[in-house]
Amino acid sequence: MKAKKLISSLLASLLLLSLFSSCENNSVNDETVYFGDEDIANGVADRENFLDIAKQVRGVWFSYLELEAAPKGSEKEFSAYLSERFQKLKEHDINTVFVHVRPFADAIYESSLFPTSFCVAKRQGEKLSFDFLSVITKQAKCFDLSVHAWINPYRILPKGKEKEKLSENSPGKTFSYPDVVTLEEGMFFSPASLKAQRLIILGVREILENYDVSGIHIDDYFYPSESEKIDCVQFEEYKKAGGALSLSEWRRENVNALVRGIYLEVKRFSPKKVFSISPGGNLEKNYAQYYADTEKWGSEDGWCDLIIPQLYFGFENESLPFESCAKEWKSAVKSKNVRLCAGLALYKEGKEDPNAGESGKDEWIKNEDIIARQIKFLEENGYDGYCLYSMSFLN
Repeated sequence: MKAKKLISSLLASLLLLSLFSSCENNSVNDETVYFGDEDIANGVADRENFLDIAKQVRGVWFSYLELEAAPKGSEKEFSAYLSERFQKLKEHDINTVFVHVRPFADAIYESSLFPTSFCVAKRQGEKLSFDFLSVITKQAKCFDLSVHAWINPYRILPKGKEKEKLSENSPGKTFSYPDVVTLEEGMFFSPASLKAQRLIILGVREILENYDVSGIHIDDYFYPSESEKIDCVQFEEYKKAGGALSLSEWRRENVNALVRGIYLEVKRFSPKKVFSISPGGNLEKNYAQYYADTEKWGSEDGWCDLIIPQLYFGFENESLPFESCAKEWKSAVKSKNVRLCAGLALYKEGKEDPNAGESGKDEWIKNEDIIARQIKFLEENGYDGYCLYSMSFLN
């Protein structure tokens, strides 16, 4: 009981600092207001419309890599590309697209908070010739596709890319340690940084206020590493203030605070907007290594509406066979207000899977019907749909 109180106290403290009133000034240094449990109740009250839609989710991810490869010379050229792609989605009975709108603390849309993304501009921060997200939502509507804005909340710079490539208004340059950390894996916001949490949630607000999207989506980038460097300064401050949680418990509460904050911001804007999360497929690894309490998010109201674990495993995978992994997730997501879909590895078709063990490495080469069998299994086991990674592999 004492541990629960400590966790609740920490979460409330983080939310007090990381959530926002509806003030017009979007500075990350604004004073903030905690919405309170009544807003969580409002967020789960109007579910019927969402439940009807969520039970039919047949989605694809539209990643930044595909945006990089798309023709972007003019709005007309990009629109024609989208029209061709979206027509193909409809032919495959797809109804939902998760679009990568903020891959590296940068934006494919007109943002006052983040620089333009290098995946749609020659250089990060360069002025856009047109608003890519606006064009995407407009084209999607023509094909009756639901668009969800996909953000990587913590990631700023990928592994191997130099800091000099960042725009001058990138948080990677305007923020400093300990709010931002550079590791072998790349550059990231520290999940313990309240300043970073404010910026991330303000970014969610900016998207919802300016674009016709069905919701906000985050993927599996939580704690990027177990290194103490990520949050040792904040953890020391926490302990000096009397905090009693272990490092692992405290880290999970940092991630929980951001997840709850995004959920509340989405529901503040509209109870009918969807907040979805796509964690890695390994439940144990999520909890112990990435400090993501995915079972909590799937078992309690007020964290998310939809969970899409990345079940990127074949039936013959030696360590994580698809069927047992899917059943484990089905048991873990207990809340009737949280829908469960599965992310499926369309990109693996016809390729060797080196992480599947000796018996499973050639499964995707020898079998052409794995995705079809997986979709059938999901339907038979009470899943609410699926999402394919990714759009360009659907041909």
